[in-house]
Amino acid sequence: MEKIGLLGGSFNPVHTGHLLLAESARDQYGLDKVLFIPAGNNPFKEMDKEIDRRHRLKMVELATRSNPYFEVLSIEIDRPGMTYTVDTIEQIKQTYPESAFYFITGADIMFEITLWKGAPELLASVNFITTFRPGYSHNKLDARIEELQEIYGARIYKLFTSEMDIASSDIRGRVKNGYSIKYLLPETVEQYIIENQLYLAKPSQGDAE
Repeated sequence: MEKIGLLGGSFNPVHTGHLLLAESARDQYGLDKVLFIPAGNNPFKEMDKEIDRRHRLKMVELATRSNPYFEVLSIEIDRPGMTYTVDTIEQIKQTYPESAFYFITGADIMFEITLWKGAPELLASVNFITTFRPGYSHNKLDARIEELQEIYGARIYKLFTSEMDIASSDIRGRVKNGYSIKYLLPETVEQYIIENQLYLAKPSQGDAE
């Protein structure tokens, strides 16, 4: 049976930490491929305008094209209205009916997932691969995993990889303030940000006059 990893996120922008997470999960758990799924309208996060979601999609495509095991799905970008992970996974299952799915995520999601739409169904229908993030103790995460396993029958596997404390919000801030973002993301993505003048500070009303 084919094993497919699923990595969703706003990817605003995609960075080296995302790529390392996906490759580490693929390597450690023998995944046949990892599908990157840029988020559409996330009910838990204020998303950007329509033109910006196309930029996010393009940056993920640029970041992943050198890895033959990575693919990008635009199903949430293309879907109007709010997008929910449980609906996205059901749609993907129709495309890959004979595959086993592994939802790749950080430790923070383990503490939020019961707030998601269809959380019980989601926890029971796919495997989870979770990695540690700064601010979460191993003991606290282990206790949460055990709780989700007992209540929902969740199948959760821990991922051991080098922690990269890189945040998309920090990258946006660095661009806005004129600082280098080199080595925080692939060079192709850096060039795309520069060429399309993404994340620059908007001129004030006085500057525009």
